[in-house]
Amino acid sequence: MTTQVTWATELAHVHEVSLLGTADMAFWQKRLQGEDLAPAADEHGHAQLLIVAADMRFMGVRFCELSFSVLVEPELHVGQQAAYLVGAFNSRRFFAWYERRVFATPYQHADVRVSAALPATIDVAAAGVPLFEARMQAGAGRAPTRSGEAAWEGPIFLPERQGGGRKMFFARLRGHTQAYPFLPPHDTLAITPGPGGEALQALLDSGFAASEWVIRADARHAKSNTYPRSAAQPAAAAQERA
Repeated sequence: MTTQVTWATELAHVHEVSLLGTADMAFWQKRLQGEDLAPAADEHGHAQLLIVAADMRFMGVRFCELSFSVLVEPELHVGQQAAYLVGAFNSRRFFAWYERRVFATPYQHADVRVSAALPATIDVAAAGVPLFEARMQAGAGRAPTRSGEAAWEGPIFLPERQGGGRKMFFARLRGHTQAYPFLPPHDTLAITPGPGGEALQALLDSGFAASEWVIRADARHAKSNTYPRSAAQPAAAAQERA
């Protein structure tokens, strides 16, 4: 059946810094096999990963979050982008709990900090211990490889919970976009998994390599309610716009 998508939230003036990169295809094929999903391959046969960090406000409350996703073959949603949410962090403990409880999303609480001003930075720490750090090289003169209005929109598949069934939600990220190549060793990425850091460990185990920064200094982020995977079709998302 077709479920009419309800956008649970749409937030404006989001400061977004995303990292695109690649990882070992065999690792993610094995990891997603139990979810009946297949990683989407790039032109070289690598799995494609998307890391999204955002600084935003909800009802006047400022918070930051960071999510780790693997792009997947669309399955039910032919012609759409799609992803599998491996894990996520939120800087507000209550928001992380609410995400897990209400939306069935794999959020944890951590100190997340994001700066979309050049040079862009992402920092995540727990109990004062750094878990994830991404830093763009300081200094002027770096020009974007592409610039203009752009969006990412599609279904996000969620890890299957014990007895909870397979679920998903729709997401939409849009706004003026600037992309810059990730340039090691000048640009740096450090990952140190702590307790409960399965998503971070998966990045290390799969050999994640960042390739591009995507920066939206004034974005809009929309998120739908959570649905059973079998109950939504792509046309439903397109019918309702905030």
